[in-house]
Amino acid sequence: MTAGKKFDFDLTTLQLFEAAVRLGSISAAAEEQNIAISAVSRRLSDMEYRLGTALLYREVRGVDVTPAGAAMLVHARGLLRLASRAAEDMKDYIDGSQGLIRVAANPSAVSQFLPTVFQSFRSENPSVRFELKEMISDAIVRDVREGHVDIGIFAGTVAHGDIQTFPFREDRLCAIVAKTHPLAAQDVTFADLAAYPYIALEDGSSLSLQLERLAEEMGATLNVAVKVRSFDSVRQLASRDIGFGVLPWAVAAPYAKSDGLSLIEFDEPWAKRSFLIGVRERAAMSKSSERFLAHMLEQAKN
Repeated sequence: MTAGKKFDFDLTTLQLFEAAVRLGSISAAAEEQNIAISAVSRRLSDMEYRLGTALLYREVRGVDVTPAGAAMLVHARGLLRLASRAAEDMKDYIDGSQGLIRVAANPSAVSQFLPTVFQSFRSENPSVRFELKEMISDAIVRDVREGHVDIGIFAGTVAHGDIQTFPFREDRLCAIVAKTHPLAAQDVTFADLAAYPYIALEDGSSLSLQLERLAEEMGATLNVAVKVRSFDSVRQLASRDIGFGVLPWAVAAPYAKSDGLSLIEFDEPWAKRSFLIGVRERAAMSKSSERFLAHMLEQAKN
């Protein structure tokens, strides 16, 4: 190659070169690739100039490869096969059957809704992978807004005005107490419980904030005995009569008997919670993320 000349050319030129050699003429290559003969001839001549050597013998009856052209043909066909394979692999990502979906959800959504949603979606899309973050709702909205996650599921009570949202699911809260608790097996309100020691979730959780606001509206202050990070910890401490906890009914009920807990259902409007799905911009989502969002919205109808 002549010094100073740049060794670069595109896949279209390689396709034209391969077609010209395979078909034996530039005109046949132009017809196959639906490109003007003059454009094909110019591309091939430019490639030879950049390489600094002739690749084709141009004869009246057509073209044949030079020794350099024969060597180049091996590389061209290898590169074209690689490009074709890459295009085939990308089809799965384009139609959404493969890909990585980054999801953030609060503990209530992770515990109650996502396992069955993931299971039903993956049964039809086994090659799609998920990266799941369990976070408090405020942080989820922030991560969706900043593009750190593709999809967020969070409590509808948090501020979310600058992202696109869709209704998802609802749950109902209940109190959990040890069977030895003074209010066990009684019909009580949250106001009745507020004076007793309370097992709170970590600062910033949408559930904790909701209960703090509720207590303030009642003119009460929650008597926080301990703060924990997980629903499991709330159940374990409540079972030892450290205090009462408030959890989603669907999270607490399956373990009530084994944990020795009494569940107190609240017949109050605040105990019914709504969850939202949030995305930064649906129109800009990847195909796999859009497919998962559509699946969740369909599940939400059931």
